[in-house]
Amino acid sequence: MNTETLKTNFNNQLKETEGQVAKLKGELEKLEEYKLKLQGGLETLELLSSQEEEAAETEVSVVEE
Repeated sequence: MNTETLKTNFNNQLKETEGQVAKLKGELEKLEEYKLKLQGGLETLELLSSQEEEAAETEVSVVEE
C-alpha cells in the first residue's frame, strides 16, 4: 500500500468512527434521560409510601383516642 491509499483508508475509518461516536452519544443521552425518569419515579413512590404510612399512623391515633 502506498501512503495515499493509507491516508484515504484512515480518513474513511475516521469518518466511520466519528459517526459511531455521535450515534452512541445520542443513545447515551437518551439512556441518561430515562435513568433520571426512573429515579424520579422511585422518589415519587417513596414519598407516596411515607404519606400512606403517616396517614395510617394518624388513623391509629384517632382510633385509640
